[in-house]
Amino acid sequence: MNRILPVSLFIVLFRLPVLAQLLSPEQLQTDFARFRTALAEAHPEMYRYTPKPRFDSLFAVTAAQLNRPMTQQAFYVTMVPLLVALRDGHIKWIVSGRDEHYPFATDKLFPLRLYFLGDKAWVVGNYSTESVPGGAEVISINGKSMATIIQALLPNMTFADGDRIGGKLEDLNHYFSGYYATFIGAPDRFEVAYQSGTQTKTVTLAPVTEQTIKTYAEQHKDKTQKPFRLTFSGERTAVMTIERFWSEKNEQNFRQFLSESFHEIKRQGVQHLVLDLRNNEGGEESWGVELYSYLASQPFRYYDHIRVRQKKRFSFPAWSSKLYRMARFIVVKKRSDGYVFTHHRGLRTTKPKADAYAGKLYVLLNGNSFSVTTELSARIHADKRAVFIGQESGGGYKVNSSGIFAITQLPNSKIDLGIGMFGFNMANVSGYPYTDRGIIPDHLVEPTIEDILQQRDRILDYTLNHIRNQTATLTKEE
Repeated sequence: MNRILPVSLFIVLFRLPVLAQLLSPEQLQTDFARFRTALAEAHPEMYRYTPKPRFDSLFAVTAAQLNRPMTQQAFYVTMVPLLVALRDGHIKWIVSGRDEHYPFATDKLFPLRLYFLGDKAWVVGNYSTESVPGGAEVISINGKSMATIIQALLPNMTFADGDRIGGKLEDLNHYFSGYYATFIGAPDRFEVAYQSGTQTKTVTLAPVTEQTIKTYAEQHKDKTQKPFRLTFSGERTAVMTIERFWSEKNEQNFRQFLSESFHEIKRQGVQHLVLDLRNNEGGEESWGVELYSYLASQPFRYYDHIRVRQKKRFSFPAWSSKLYRMARFIVVKKRSDGYVFTHHRGLRTTKPKADAYAGKLYVLLNGNSFSVTTELSARIHADKRAVFIGQESGGGYKVNSSGIFAITQLPNSKIDLGIGMFGFNMANVSGYPYTDRGIIPDHLVEPTIEDILQQRDRILDYTLNHIRNQTATLTKEE
């Protein structure tokens, strides 16, 4: 399941104007108890990355902090370390009726779009009419160094499985203004020190609104490209781009796209296939299985097992799939080590398609390669089927907690907690030495600020050049 859920799932029947209200310690403790119960009963892999004793200690520390009246925002921030400890990029923590990236401040937001790499950030766009040069490195904001700001934000961000920060940096590329407002502040003005060329300057910028940022993003979105694409680049080389593993109404049929594409790849005798999965945050799990059936060299099992926390009804009010609630007594089985979901195509042995591609494969990833994308990449990587190029994936290698969500609203703070109920454990990945990492590329290639400004695709260019060099070397040897 991709990490982006329809906003309608988090719209509730009753809303209270709690943004400015003070919640009493009794109300806070009630919401805290609901939060803890929901995680314990719904999350399939709660202790995968953080052991239970450590979690219990975090719960105790957090409960002790809820001994005084708090605003909704203060409670929201206080609970975030517990969410981060899950190290589950799919977890949802959304103020009812608000955009998850702009939960509180909507009119005092940082007015520059930035590109982050390591502990630095550069300007790649201006949301307002006040302009800072593109490519300028931001040194500080309101007296705080950019490195200090980044280190303050990263521990409060949940978009990562395990110990990955690549996904968090990608999130900052898109939503820095929201994170800054939530965890640092929403001031009336921003004093920005930046370096452009050899000059260091300081400017004072007015804040912008959430709507201004969203309008800017919409205006700069490329609406001409289809989400699934196949192009041919050079002799016997093809590039297949999969932007997401789901489709909107009236868009391409994914299975038809794969069938036609791999038929054409076979017809043209393609020997080098580049599979571009960058910025693909996931979607339908079965689509990953379908794509791999065109890439596998032998029959395969995609998942080893799919973990669920329990079979019985939750003890707390929650929304979840009606079909799953009706079928869980049939499709959920108890094993000696807990409960598993048994009805999924990925649990069966799948044979390669008749038009399965047998040539050399190259997979492109970055920090936004997540969820189903990471599952597929882990399957490809474990089977030693491809060369990986780009940046480490945002999703974890061995398990992905997503699937059907259980959503509960905390009764007093009106914050929605969404928990992916399925733990998709990949088959035959025990040989991977890291328990808390994603897919680490064979060739680490990171875009520079110059690449971003010039719209130069450094990762794809590197890959195509690598293929040309390989082809030239083989030709000389022959």
